[in-house]
Amino acid sequence: MKPWITVGEALSPDGTRLELVEHDGEYIIRADDLPLMSTRMHFSEVELARLVCNKLRSGAKVMIGGLGLGYTLRSALDLLPKDGTAVQVELVPEVIEWNKGPLAPFAEHPLDDKRSELIQGDVAKAIRGARDEYDSIMLDVDNGPSPLVSERNAWLYTDHGLQAIRGALKNGGRVAIWSADDEPRFMSRMKRNGFRAEKHLIQAHKGKGGIRHVIFTGRKT
Repeated sequence: MKPWITVGEALSPDGTRLELVEHDGEYIIRADDLPLMSTRMHFSEVELARLVCNKLRSGAKVMIGGLGLGYTLRSALDLLPKDGTAVQVELVPEVIEWNKGPLAPFAEHPLDDKRSELIQGDVAKAIRGARDEYDSIMLDVDNGPSPLVSERNAWLYTDHGLQAIRGALKNGGRVAIWSADDEPRFMSRMKRNGFRAEKHLIQAHKGKGGIRHVIFTGRKT
């Protein structure tokens, strides 16, 4: 059996150890030895963009929080008009380098697309600095409303965070939030902060059973 090979390592701002490992052509990003995402199971990352980028108009501008393996950015670009812009925000510089290196072919080099605008920084700061600017915002920055990697991400899912997201969206704009598990009270929190909310159960691997993730979507009302 071929061993898992460590391709890269990084430390998140809160001290979580991130690791990119490879085995027989599959790449996984781990956080403190727990798998976060895989090139073999990424359907929910693709769907994260499809759910809120499927009817974008000319000149649309979208934001993706969390680069991961690049699949959400690629999915958004495939749906984005030719004159649109996809702002990709990623906090950890090594994750960006991995996506420019060994991970780039898997999502067809999305960072090289001329419509991609890369910000190395905190997505919460980018959201707070925007006002009525985005048609869609997609968040896959952690485990979802119950953060695994960084407690700083918890703010995004609070009333204050959801209000900031709403403020960054244009009228009628949509948000999609990836979650490893269901969060029974999160839908009501979205609704009381001005979103028409829905919950979607998405397979991790297209066309197969097994692991299902949750994507919460909301339209700014």
